[in-house]
Amino acid sequence: MEKKMITVSQGIARLLDQMGTEFAFGVNGHGNWGLLDALVYETNIECIGAKMEDQAVELADGYWRHKRGAPLPIVTTSVGPGNANVMPAVATAFYESIGMLVLAGVGATHWFDRGGIEEAYRAGPEDYAGVMRGICKKAVMATRPDTCIEMFLRAYKTALTGRPGPVVMAIPFDIQHALIPEDSLPDPRPYMAVHRPAADPAGIDRAVELLKKAERPLVVFGSGIANSGAHDALVEFAEATGTPVVATSAGKAAFPENHRLSAGVVGRAGTLHGNHMARNSDLVIGIGTHFTDIDSGGWTLFDIPNNTKLIHVDIDENELGRAYPTEVALNSDARLALEALTKASKAAGVSERADWIAVLEKERKAFDEAVEPLRTSNISPLHYARVCEDVSAVVAEKCPDATITFDTGHMLSYGPPFVRASSRNVFHSSFMHRMGWSASAAIGGSMASKGRPAIALLGDGAFIMRSTVMLTAVEQKLPVIAVVFDNRSLQIEREAMLKIYGRESLCDTRRKGEDELWGPDFAMMAEGMGCVGIRIEKAEDFKPAFEKAIESGLPTVFSIATEIETPQYRSAWYPYPKDFNETWTAGPIAGAGDHHGFEMPDFQADDTK
Repeated sequence: MEKKMITVSQGIARLLDQMGTEFAFGVNGHGNWGLLDALVYETNIECIGAKMEDQAVELADGYWRHKRGAPLPIVTTSVGPGNANVMPAVATAFYESIGMLVLAGVGATHWFDRGGIEEAYRAGPEDYAGVMRGICKKAVMATRPDTCIEMFLRAYKTALTGRPGPVVMAIPFDIQHALIPEDSLPDPRPYMAVHRPAADPAGIDRAVELLKKAERPLVVFGSGIANSGAHDALVEFAEATGTPVVATSAGKAAFPENHRLSAGVVGRAGTLHGNHMARNSDLVIGIGTHFTDIDSGGWTLFDIPNNTKLIHVDIDENELGRAYPTEVALNSDARLALEALTKASKAAGVSERADWIAVLEKERKAFDEAVEPLRTSNISPLHYARVCEDVSAVVAEKCPDATITFDTGHMLSYGPPFVRASSRNVFHSSFMHRMGWSASAAIGGSMASKGRPAIALLGDGAFIMRSTVMLTAVEQKLPVIAVVFDNRSLQIEREAMLKIYGRESLCDTRRKGEDELWGPDFAMMAEGMGCVGIRIEKAEDFKPAFEKAIESGLPTVFSIATEIETPQYRSAWYPYPKDFNETWTAGPIAGAGDHHGFEMPDFQADDTK
């Protein structure tokens, strides 16, 4: 009896369906027609047409941050500029440990190296996979129909295993349509099974010795907690040992912010009590973070290794000791390491340091008192902190599980300390800081949560770059709200350039020959895309309008008139090296202590992120 044959595309689509795939995001192009036809017409997978390829990746990114495990979100793109458009979004996913599989259509193998339409050919025959290798976890290209399915399954497992990340698989057009036996499809379930690495028991014992001796221990955690599903394990460790916990911007919301042991967020955009605890700790337990400049105040907050020792836990051995030398390095999944540390700490009799907890309580109270005027500011145009406070209050009351994403730029100074997390679903693009990421990610988060509300907080510059993604929210009828802070300038860049150079360059938006700042009408833009568009000029008008937007369930864009001259919240100024001949070393900076009044040291150089 003759075997029944199916195309490679049909085989991949059927396996993805069996694996429980919920969403495939993509853009149609002539290189991925075979994949799209099979995904759309022969599966139960919901296929979402994005308006640009990078938005497809960011939709998948937002979905992953909500789910953090199998089944993976799938992205499909097509040839030349279509495939090239995903590069910054894939790089963001790579450096922020976002699992996904990108199926990139490329031209037929028959025409390889002839320089046909949109072939990446000059350095070698169709080398799109080679272009992507430096910015993703793995990039491969199918070369034979009879091995393509196995290559696809290995790519899938790679994206899930160890430190998650985006894997790119290029599939030539003719291979997509090549026939393979239907009964050759393997069981895909083994490729979805992930067993994570545990910590070395000897390392755990050494870590507990240090913890028992420490007087001022502090846990600093990043996105490794969320990817590991270690939320409960972190709470149990903190409570068992009485150790304060502080999040990086990537880790925000993975530990309850109303917990008595929470020190908020650390770093340039941290809470003042978080930074105080970082400066004064004698033992740091870093979990799932590599201590970026943003999270360490340009490597000035922690006095490692002089007066502070470091226990570093990470699933990626390459991140251990990257920024600071370690006393104990544990190459381990975060949850498994925390469970082992908790068990060993209980056995060793590790207990809470009452004096250290009293410091945390005092500093938390001082922070709350210091920022209260910002949270309740009635100035018009509006203050970032007031808007963040009102968003947080409404979400906590109306939809506490809503996804909140906040962007980079000036928003990075307010998202970590002023957006109050009422659930674990608060996310930030914390390494690549791609402008406008939050709008796409919020939509992906709403999809992952079965259509629950999602809110994106971003600046006007970011929204201009990424606004068309709101068309997807309209098409999918999702309750996604974009809150756009409109000050007609790239404010964080403006502030830093004025500080360093005394003048700004390409920050303010003006019509040629005019002095007055200018910008588009975002509410009108929103209406043109099918969203509800709302302009807010006064502080007292925002909260009731935001409540109505949440209740409406409609895609909405708020254009918030935002001030630009009022002194801003900055928890840690630090030098950004610009003198090539000057020696740089990590460590505390004289005079860069705690500042509850926000009169920060005036360094000649500053960060420009």
